[in-house]
Amino acid sequence: MATSTFTKQFFVDRKKATEFVQEMSKTATPTLLPDFKTNLAHLPQNAELRNSIRDALKK
Repeated sequence: MATSTFTKQFFVDRKKATEFVQEMSKTATPTLLPDFKTNLAHLPQNAELRNSIRDALKK
């Protein structure tokens, strides 16, 4: 299988390409626990967080 990136051209062994595709096609195993809760915060609604970030960016 020929592949090119800008001006370079190289070959990938078909067996390796097939192995790669098979590996990337596997179903991913979930890593988050079922009781996962996001710590999502909205800057306009959280003055303390907004001020902390502003102070950190000023340094």
